[in-house]
Amino acid sequence: MPEPWGEQHQPQAVPWVTAAGNQHPPGASAALTQGSGEGFSVCQDVKDFAPEQLSVKMVGRKVVLVGQKETQSTDEKGSFSYKYEVLKREWDVPEEVDAEALTCSLSKEGQLRIEAPRLALPAAPERNVPIQVSPAAPQPGPASEDGATHKAQV
Repeated sequence: MPEPWGEQHQPQAVPWVTAAGNQHPPGASAALTQGSGEGFSVCQDVKDFAPEQLSVKMVGRKVVLVGQKETQSTDEKGSFSYKYEVLKREWDVPEEVDAEALTCSLSKEGQLRIEAPRLALPAAPERNVPIQVSPAAPQPGPASEDGATHKAQV
């Protein structure tokens, strides 16, 4: 006997995993710029998510982006559908990048840019480094008054 409220749709959690282990839905893309001397920069397509559905966190030396959204609808026959989408991406922040200065910006086109500058290395003052001279190792055999050693002749 069919159920009076129509066909039910159960939410499914299906992760999409890249070879690097990052999870993202089909169509999501990221462009990463690292090691170029400019610092850390990543751009992620999040146009399917509203700003309040996104969160960006630093966990140790990782940047974690999470997007979550739910949609529910009922069609003209009274069928109910429920959809739950999750986007989760992680990127390692290199040691030479200032993770404390990490910033995020969202463009009107739905591109989320996460950036951090390269750490400023302190200017090393110039200094002379003294050269240490090791004392000569003592030589076997008798020494003369001038410090030269002589071998006994047979």
